[in-house]
Amino acid sequence: MGEASEDSAPYFATAILPHYHGPLVKINIKPSNHEFTISKQLICAESEVFSAMLEGQVKDCQDMIADLEEMEYVVSVRSIQALIQWLYRRIINFDIEDPREHITAAMELVRLADKYNIVGLKTTMAQYIREIIISNPHPDTDFFGPPVDTHTYWMDREHIISATFLPREHPVRRTIAAASVAGYLRSDDYKFIEETHLYPSFAADLLLEVGSALDRPESMPGGGTFEDPISGKILALDRVTPKKKLHLKEQKDQQGDYFPVGLALGWRFVQLDI
Repeated sequence: MGEASEDSAPYFATAILPHYHGPLVKINIKPSNHEFTISKQLICAESEVFSAMLEGQVKDCQDMIADLEEMEYVVSVRSIQALIQWLYRRIINFDIEDPREHITAAMELVRLADKYNIVGLKTTMAQYIREIIISNPHPDTDFFGPPVDTHTYWMDREHIISATFLPREHPVRRTIAAASVAGYLRSDDYKFIEETHLYPSFAADLLLEVGSALDRPESMPGGGTFEDPISGKILALDRVTPKKKLHLKEQKDQQGDYFPVGLALGWRFVQLDI
């Protein structure tokens, strides 16, 4: 692994952070014993939970400490580094190239913020994850347009599970569900169909987002279109079945470039130029 870039969370936490001064508190992550020293007032201003943790400690004590236990998908060195970067600079930069791992890191920070009631990150992280999804669509495409799971290609079950731990109506929880709307409406066998059975809260979230998408001003369910809640594009509303796809593919193979694109409208979403 190469050196962290100068605008990344690890670089900021180790190289820039020590230059800040003021009433300080140590954040100790157990059992790895990674320790960070940050402004007490800054962290307490954003989190009532941290305020309560530090309230009983002597104000002038040089060793005010908040011990945090590592927790999978929530409390980690990475999520604490990102939180510190946001507290001081109001930016998030994980310096991660792999989109799936990038979403995982973002979800860790979201869960950390929720655990310690840092409400300022809610909408910021919802938009952050949405931008990851939009910037990293399904790498494959074909004659009929974007794949069914173009928004969820880099998402996995752990992302779905993590979102269900967030409060209802949490912006990130809604974003994770919204990413599945197009796939759900496009296919009888979309990527997370099994998760809708295993995790009823996710199924409920998805149902709410489907309804919200169909109620958008630009959506016209009666006219066969809806506005995708992730990309904002107007898509044709229909279901995909493997049998229809195979039949149309065979027709295209036979007719070559003269195969009429309009036939695809019966089974696959296409972006409409409206």
